[in-house]
Amino acid sequence: MAALGTVRRWIGLAAFPGIAALFNGQFGMQTLFLVLLAAALLALLSAVWGVLSWRATTYRVAGGAFHLKRGVIQKSERSLPLDRIQSVDTVRGVVQRLFGVIEVRIEAAGGGGEPEISLPALSRSAVQTLREELTSGRRASPKIPEEPAPTVLRRLSVRDLFLAGLTSGQIGIAASVVFGAWQTVNELLPSNLVERVSESILPRAFSTALLFVFAVVLFAWALAVLGTVLAHAGFTLSRSADGKYLYIMRGLLERHEATIPLARIQAIKAVEGILRQPFGLAMLRVESAGYGTEEGVSTILFPLLPRKEVEELLRLAVPRFATSLDNLEPLPLRARRRYAFRAALPVLLISALAVFFFFWGLFAFLFVLPAALYGLFRYHVAGYGLDGDQLILRFRRLARTTVIVPRGRLQSRGYSVSPFQKRLGLATFEIEVASGSGGAAFRLADVGAEAAEGLIEELSDRSRRLSAQGSST
Repeated sequence: MAALGTVRRWIGLAAFPGIAALFNGQFGMQTLFLVLLAAALLALLSAVWGVLSWRATTYRVAGGAFHLKRGVIQKSERSLPLDRIQSVDTVRGVVQRLFGVIEVRIEAAGGGGEPEISLPALSRSAVQTLREELTSGRRASPKIPEEPAPTVLRRLSVRDLFLAGLTSGQIGIAASVVFGAWQTVNELLPSNLVERVSESILPRAFSTALLFVFAVVLFAWALAVLGTVLAHAGFTLSRSADGKYLYIMRGLLERHEATIPLARIQAIKAVEGILRQPFGLAMLRVESAGYGTEEGVSTILFPLLPRKEVEELLRLAVPRFATSLDNLEPLPLRARRRYAFRAALPVLLISALAVFFFFWGLFAFLFVLPAALYGLFRYHVAGYGLDGDQLILRFRRLARTTVIVPRGRLQSRGYSVSPFQKRLGLATFEIEVASGSGGAAFRLADVGAEAAEGLIEELSDRSRRLSAQGSST
């Protein structure tokens, strides 16, 4: 694996002379032979270097730390304290499956988006032993009984997998990729060829243009479904026997196995996309302290489930976050016009600029009313609640998002009041939790000022009571 990785990284250098000769019009059999010879030599040297790098890489767990040595010419050694290790994740790509090995990625608290340490090729038994050593903080021994297998909490069915792809909302990204690829091909091909193809396949007819747009959207949708299938096929959520870790397995071509310590989870988000909300479906995401900065699939707790089953899954997976997503306090009526005005204001400004430069800019004012209705929609969705130890906030941008944060996970809480809000007795409630190498902040605009003060006071009182209980015990 190390040899193949080195070959893959360096083999592309052999193509540079051939590309240069092709652009200069001097590409022939002799150039092709030289390129192939250079590729073979480079592959051989890269393979040898990869093998030497593999032999020079050793690791061990001792003295409360993970020690890694690597380097062929210049030796380097790293030590990572076990108490800094956030998770031990595994990835099995196509090449790893072919050779029966697994890549191990060790994440450290506050380590950023990239893994702190990566071991590209270990056997399954070595991975199990290493995972046990790192997560338990002690060396595995035959005298130590094996831990019970994790309990499977939920699996994503094939039907739900395709439904997640169809309602993922990634069609916009996929469409931009399709149009970008079309633009690139359009620039590379000769202009006369593009014109002939356009005239024969896409005559200048409105109906044909609509058909072309529909085909592009359909293709982009298919790409979005394919991406979801590749990323989440076989998605399985499990919990360790001691209840300290969640395990996630997913992926079709690359099998990812992620470990999420429950103690690091700061907040749970139930996200209902605009395509999923009519069907009562939601996706669960986690905000985890020190677990990278990216918002990729690694933060997904479960990609798709009925909204009414969210509380039950949270009760099984993360009991501390289990609470109802309904029966929240709505925003005061006096906040309704502010939501409508804030949504319509950008459209009004853009429309005024369009009218100033173009007469047909008057048509832009047609979007003011839909924007205001969207603001009213956001107002009716927003809400807040305090259920025991759980703080719940609900808001909408495009998707409806419900955030669940235990009081003990709050890094900060507060509220701000603008001059316009002060006149109406409103405030913006703000909280922050630790997430990634920084933090994640959540805001709920136009809460009643008295309600915001009450939330702050109640959260503070509970903090003092719990602190007093802790000190007395």
